[in-house]
Amino acid sequence: MELLLFLFSALLLLLPPTAQADTSQLPGTIERTTKQQLLAAIPPGDGSPSPPFLVSPAGKYRAYFLRSQSSPGAGGFGNDFCFIRIEDSGTGETAWESDCVPVSTSNVCSLVFSDDGIEVFDGSNSAWSTDAQSAGGDPLQSLELVDEGDMRVRDKAGELAWKASDEPRGEQRCGQPGSPGLAPTLPPFAQPIGGDSDGPFGMSGGSGFVGPNNGAGGEQRQVGATFGFGSRPLVDDTPYDSGSLGILVDRIGLGRAVVIGAVGFGGFMF
Repeated sequence: MELLLFLFSALLLLLPPTAQADTSQLPGTIERTTKQQLLAAIPPGDGSPSPPFLVSPAGKYRAYFLRSQSSPGAGGFGNDFCFIRIEDSGTGETAWESDCVPVSTSNVCSLVFSDDGIEVFDGSNSAWSTDAQSAGGDPLQSLELVDEGDMRVRDKAGELAWKASDEPRGEQRCGQPGSPGLAPTLPPFAQPIGGDSDGPFGMSGGSGFVGPNNGAGGEQRQVGATFGFGSRPLVDDTPYDSGSLGILVDRIGLGRAVVIGAVGFGGFMF
């Protein structure tokens, strides 16, 4: 029996480090072993909460990959939104969120550790990434979540390539009215004109247009209902030939006078 224990211990010492249990990986750290390492995936229509994919060493913070749908009345094109959220394990408060990434409602949403750091895929298409870069050109190696609530990406040399605290975001309410990528509850064109609102084409939202003087007393009449933009009438009340009846009468009278004058002048000459 002692000989067997000795041989087993010697065998463990002779094994290469990669075959032994990995004790170098710290709690709260994910080591990248493939070019595109899958961290989490959420199928379409799955509204169940996903388990955390990363927990800080003391368990104070947890990182989740979430998927939310656009709520009714939020505008947009009915997309889903996939994003990362870091929460305080005790209070549930949000410490950090990634961008609200719109994805197709029919595709699987995946979180991948790649050459660009953390990357969100809409099906097979990249929708968002941290764009983490190693200063020394080394490949990205580890993803960690520290007890301060900060998520970090390090390269193979252990140098910092990206950290979430450089891009502070939180409580974006992805998929809700007014959240990034979606319109407010009421679009601007749905608001009534008046008060402090500007009218269309730069017009003020006050009362109607005040017409010219009407009579010797200088009284003015409100004709806002019949005038459009820039004091132009909404209905063209001029004659069809764009002339005036008075001008037409004047032209007829002038023509008659010319004819009579010509006849008289001719009689005088002969």
